[in-house]
Amino acid sequence: MTKPLLMGIVNATPDSFYDGNPQNNLQTLLAKCKDYLEGGADIFDIGGESTRPGGTPVPAEEEKSRVLPLIRAVRQAWPQIPVSLDTVKIPVAEEGLKAGVSIINDVSGTPDTEMFKLVQRFNAQIVVMHTRGTPQTMQTLTDYKDLLGEIKEFLAQKIAQAQSCGLTKEQIIIDPGFGFAKTRGQNYELLKHLDVFKTLGVRMLIGLSRKTFLSQKREGAPKRKAQTLAANLVALQHGADILRVHDVKETRKIMNFYQELQEAK
Repeated sequence: MTKPLLMGIVNATPDSFYDGNPQNNLQTLLAKCKDYLEGGADIFDIGGESTRPGGTPVPAEEEKSRVLPLIRAVRQAWPQIPVSLDTVKIPVAEEGLKAGVSIINDVSGTPDTEMFKLVQRFNAQIVVMHTRGTPQTMQTLTDYKDLLGEIKEFLAQKIAQAQSCGLTKEQIIIDPGFGFAKTRGQNYELLKHLDVFKTLGVRMLIGLSRKTFLSQKREGAPKRKAQTLAANLVALQHGADILRVHDVKETRKIMNFYQELQEAK
């Protein structure tokens, strides 16, 4: 069996729901990447625009100024580690690919032909996530008649569109979009039935780390660590191929345990 991969979240933003202002500094971010690498990360996921509910959009030039110096520094320091760029903007994605990014993590829910063709031109990979609306409106758009069926159909259509632009299934990664246009109950349902998306025939990325729906009794993000680790184990059991996390070292331990459990006779 193919071993699941571990993606470490690197927020080059001043308004991340998790990291916040102290992380918006190149040397601090490089130190985080070093810690992630030592903790067992397989991929760095760099982002310059917060996509939390209610997050404020930033201009492309500002986003590029946040992520490009970090991407270049990471590629120079650790050329063996793939870098993913968390962006929804074509100009940012293009500059990131030129700087050595090999994965575009598009959380817009609406990657179009231009984005797919750009990724194909650089022979890169793309993560296509399910959501509705924008970070400002998505939590008002949670009415589904068939949650799992509608998400699966959306992802199937995006896979087909990407393939029509020349991408292979090996270059396409899906993300069901935990916390994006979904209620707590819907996120729970999604987590319990992730295996329904395996028939789409592409790898599946799961981003659960410290998300609000994991909170209990109004806990803040730093208090969601135990729930996140538990939820990621459930995701592995239901077919996750890539886990996108803040807590790299602890998640690696869980992934190693899960791998040993699968291989045990």
